[in-house]
Amino acid sequence: MSEKSVLSGILNAKCPRCKEGDLFTHGMFNLKKVSSMHEKCPNCNLQYEKQPGNFYGAMYVSYAFSTGLFLVTAFILYHFFNDPAIEVYLIAILGVALVFFPVNFRFSRIVFLYIIWKSS
Repeated sequence: MSEKSVLSGILNAKCPRCKEGDLFTHGMFNLKKVSSMHEKCPNCNLQYEKQPGNFYGAMYVSYAFSTGLFLVTAFILYHFFNDPAIEVYLIAILGVALVFFPVNFRFSRIVFLYIIWKSS
């Protein structure tokens, strides 16, 4: 078995321990099942949720991702679209947040899992 990197595991949504088992049951853009996760790793049997409510901590990671996304959107609007009206900022940021929701949701959970399993 070759040693897989943490970055590869995160980008491919794999188990934080073995980096082979899938974390999610369906694809990222199946919006009805975007949050459906396996309870345990199909490969190494790692229990993903250490305790009930475990994924509330992923909200902090999601907040950081969202803040970065909003700042990048505002920077692009300010510098490349000649500082438009505040309504344009609000609509653009809301649109970007909606488009990137599945990505933000999944990667915040993945990064959080890697953080908590690294520390244990």
